[in-house]
Amino acid sequence: MVRRDSFSILRDTMRWRVALVLGSLVMLLMLALATVNSRLGYLDNANLSWVVFGVSGASVIGLLFLPRRLGGTVFFTTVAALLIFVPWFGLQHGRNMQHWAYIFPPMLVFLLRAGPALAAMIAYGLMITWITSLLVPVIEVVRFGSGYGLMVCFMYTYALLQERAATMLRYHSDHDALSNCLNRRTFNEALEQLGRAATKRTQCTFLLLDIDHFKSINDQHGHLVGDRIITQVAAELGRVLDPGTPLFRYGGEEFSIMLVDVAESVGIELAERLRLAVERADFQGVRVTVSIGVAEWRASTGKVEATLGRADRALYHAKRAGRNRVAGATALELAA
Repeated sequence: MVRRDSFSILRDTMRWRVALVLGSLVMLLMLALATVNSRLGYLDNANLSWVVFGVSGASVIGLLFLPRRLGGTVFFTTVAALLIFVPWFGLQHGRNMQHWAYIFPPMLVFLLRAGPALAAMIAYGLMITWITSLLVPVIEVVRFGSGYGLMVCFMYTYALLQERAATMLRYHSDHDALSNCLNRRTFNEALEQLGRAATKRTQCTFLLLDIDHFKSINDQHGHLVGDRIITQVAAELGRVLDPGTPLFRYGGEEFSIMLVDVAESVGIELAERLRLAVERADFQGVRVTVSIGVAEWRASTGKVEATLGRADRALYHAKRAGRNRVAGATALELAA
């Protein structure tokens, strides 16, 4: 399932806007070309311009009515198909149309990742070079190949840099700078996604963890030591958790864990292992423990937010009961 976080939504929105502007500009350009070619007597070019105008118009309509992610993909795929069709049309009519090829590499940046885009650019360039060689002198083929090759180099470099920058931006957008855990915004997005994908059988156990007496640690040892404690606690928790289990920094000294399709009893067992791992860890002379509240959510029983409230109440029960312990929401409610 594609992750629909704020980053991907922003990316799809920007791509959709670019597609809408490009589609509108292509329609205006094709209208002008169709008019000019008709007056000059180039009826085949005029007919081609009208075809591209119609396809561009249909693509713009699709952008307005389809979901933005799908609409953007359909638009750029349609443009790619047109750019493959146009040179073959020119070959059938004895007209060289290699100038359209220069649109192909920048368009692929919006459609594919850098690696597949490079492969598609090269394959398309070879095809256009062969078609061009059938219509123009060799020197023109060499000139086109040189120019197109340079454009491919620049566009691939740009696409690669953009891809790396987007990866870094997404990581720092999703993660807490101090602990390297996923941040609260990502936790909220995960909750929304869980709610959207939920069926009646969906369940999720939440663990809320809080470092005990953290204010005293800051007061006695200073905030730098407090920051180190948060980082080390996050590392100890990560060592116990299975790969792929998300660990979030929920608040200042508070962490949260989501265990999808896991019962509360299993969550309590995991919470005990986490508590023991922190208790036994070496924090360089500072005694550190955590209290943990556990609650299970089922889609058939109510909203996720209500379950988080139950986990929070279980956490504070663990603190009131002496700290350095685990409390399950269901057991507390039954006892009450």
